[in-house]
Amino acid sequence: MSIRYYHLLAALAASVSLLTTGCGADRADGNAPVPPPAQAATQTAASSQPDELDTESNIWHVLGLAKRPSQRAKGPQFGNEVSPILWEASHDALNFVRVASEDPLTGVVLTEWYSPPGKPTERMRISVFILSRALRSDSVSVTIDRQERLPTGEWKSAPIAREAVGELESAILLRARHIRAERYRDTS
Repeated sequence: MSIRYYHLLAALAASVSLLTTGCGADRADGNAPVPPPAQAATQTAASSQPDELDTESNIWHVLGLAKRPSQRAKGPQFGNEVSPILWEASHDALNFVRVASEDPLTGVVLTEWYSPPGKPTERMRISVFILSRALRSDSVSVTIDRQERLPTGEWKSAPIAREAVGELESAILLRARHIRAERYRDTS
């Protein structure tokens, strides 16, 4: 046997010993070594998560020679009380204005200030709050901030018609119903 095979044999023996040590680490007989304090805190934090058996790992993943595909879903991650359909519908309904900030985990969409065509002395900012996963009228709340420009050039808050808020909420819900109907039609 040539000398290069002895190196492979040593690597194989080291791998087998590491695997057998790892397999015996969770013995129930109480002879397991006590982890250092830093590892104990990490293990208690990890033990609060549900135990899942990782069936996708193999030796190449463990050694770092092969990359695992990402377990995270593609696209935005939504909070427990945020409907992805209402999220998409609110973006579709607000397509006429740029979004300043958004948070899919809490269900908040905030637009930039927008001046309607032909009205340069007034501007509006829209906030959409998605409150539930259900497609109901109480699942979406819209607020519109309206300001008018004074002759001095300063902006002053002005009232907004209540119907404008209701119409925007209705437009979001109507678009959400269309999206849901499209998705069910595509899966059928």
